[in-house]
Amino acid sequence: MVHLLHALELAQRGQLQAKTLLRVQSRAFALLCLAAALMAIGSGKARATGTAAGTLIQNSVTLSYSISGQVAAPLVANAPAVVVAQVIDVVLTRQDGSALTVSSPDAGRPLGFLLTNTGNGPQTFSMLRNNALSGDQFDPISAVNAGIYLENGAQPGFQASGPNADSLYLPGQNDPTLAPDASRMVYVVSSIPAALSVGLVGNVSLTASSTTAGAAGQPPGTSLPGLGQGGVMAVVGSSRAQALAISGYVVSGLLSSLSKAVSLVRDPSGGSLVMPGAELSYRLVLTLSGTGIAENLSFSDPLPATTTYVPGSLKVDGAARTDAVDADNASYAAGVISIVFGNTPAPATRVIEFKTTVN
Repeated sequence: MVHLLHALELAQRGQLQAKTLLRVQSRAFALLCLAAALMAIGSGKARATGTAAGTLIQNSVTLSYSISGQVAAPLVANAPAVVVAQVIDVVLTRQDGSALTVSSPDAGRPLGFLLTNTGNGPQTFSMLRNNALSGDQFDPISAVNAGIYLENGAQPGFQASGPNADSLYLPGQNDPTLAPDASRMVYVVSSIPAALSVGLVGNVSLTASSTTAGAAGQPPGTSLPGLGQGGVMAVVGSSRAQALAISGYVVSGLLSSLSKAVSLVRDPSGGSLVMPGAELSYRLVLTLSGTGIAENLSFSDPLPATTTYVPGSLKVDGAARTDAVDADNASYAAGVISIVFGNTPAPATRVIEFKTTVN
């Protein structure tokens, strides 16, 4: 009888230990999840590479023991499951390295921003621009319907029209929803007022805010019960569930000039008379001065019908160019010399040379 009572006492102790372990395990898991959320928020680097919002964390403990050398049936205790909360975080980054050069007046000039969801669950964001910032010299003018566009992914860069046109942002109708760590380009498109002096700067800010009720602008760690993915707890991250970035425009002082001259005449007799059969060497100088970028800069020179182009004589900045339309930036076809320089920042000088013969 004594041995039996002792065995029962040991069994009861084992069950008590199991229950105690269960309580400890439950509390440990709760503290672990809370600590992980606070660490992510406090670090300012919460990334979606962490555990996804709504993930169920389960665990169990097994207690094994013997009574008087006899192995007893193990006791199993399951910790109450805990659910990972959704951390709401966002980053907005300007994509233009410096102020975009513009003319005065100008229209349809886009600034690029990259919107990134750095939380651990899908999130929807609203977008708002502000043209009236302090510290600059003029206020850009919003394009149609506030002038915010969302990249549609069909063609890189802003497309205002055509089959690959980017989507006009309409607040509350097509707010962008991003998966964890996903990004999307956002364009702020503006017009520039007339009669502005060279060098004046006009800035624009873009703000992205979580559309989760009560999240945007709240202190990090703010809890929003039931507002996370699938009804889990939502927690405001280090960004306060919103982000702001500023970019801007600078009025260009770009000036251009072009000169063209016959640098050399060589007639059939070795002289310098302009006569049938004489060879004319042309030299053109294109100069960009001031500040700014000459966009899509190109050169076209239709030759007079009284002259014939000398094949292979075309040079740009002293380097020979082929006459064919190929990898270099110059060509000759159908009586026209064509050169494409593309976007060219000032200051810059380009020299074009070629030869013709008098018919």
